[in-house]
Amino acid sequence: MGVIRLRDITVFPRLGVGELEKEWVQKVTLDVEMTLDLAPAAESDEIRDTVDYQRVYELVREISARRKYHLVEALAHRIAVEILTRFQIAHVLVRVRKSNLPFDAHLNCVEVEIEEPAR
Repeated sequence: MGVIRLRDITVFPRLGVGELEKEWVQKVTLDVEMTLDLAPAAESDEIRDTVDYQRVYELVREISARRKYHLVEALAHRIAVEILTRFQIAHVLVRVRKSNLPFDAHLNCVEVEIEEPAR
């Protein structure tokens, strides 16, 4: 098994619980880690034997723009579920970081991590 990682993807979903947050898009960054057997692709050198990470990136952007989300947990979960549904992988981990917080805080960001195994 191996891992394909997409790190620090920046998206701008409509995200938040408070009224002010709901009125504009929020900048968030996220990581996607997909566990799968990389041996076939390593042997064949063919994209058909692995996950096309450009398609994963495009899916993440589409999901982020599709609708409003109240919680970063919901966004992370939707991304994880749809990646598992569309790609042949054993496991996915999604981390979403939100740095524009709606309260005065001395912290860099809030991060949510969701793991989903293939079913």
